[in-house]
Amino acid sequence: MSGTPPSDDKAKLIAAVRGWIHMDNLTESFNRQASNSRALRDKHEEEAMALMKKMGLGASTIQVSGATLQLTKKKSPGSLTWTWLNKETGAWARSAGLSEKQSQGLSRWLQDHREVKEVEFLKKTTTTPVQTPS
Repeated sequence: MSGTPPSDDKAKLIAAVRGWIHMDNLTESFNRQASNSRALRDKHEEEAMALMKKMGLGASTIQVSGATLQLTKKKSPGSLTWTWLNKETGAWARSAGLSEKQSQGLSRWLQDHREVKEVEFLKKTTTTPVQTPS
């Protein structure tokens, strides 16, 4: 038996690869558009908030296009990073009467035992087309 797949499997593979490449390109394009849109939205938001405050409209509600806009505040937790975790476990250890060495040991143990998942995926590497002399 040869190493060449049957023609129907080969045709399916070609279709799957073409579909994947098309969707990957669309995803990249949409991600760029979404990033640009968010940046512009953030710029307009900052400008609108500054103007509302300047005009004394901080407590006002603006009704526009079937929606209402108000200046409000929200709380969002900071990022959970190893730097933050090390700092906080050190503070906790000091308050609990533990040594710095024990605190660092806990942080090292957590880092060493962190769950890591491995998944298979198609990796696209862009290449420049080969130019043939004319």
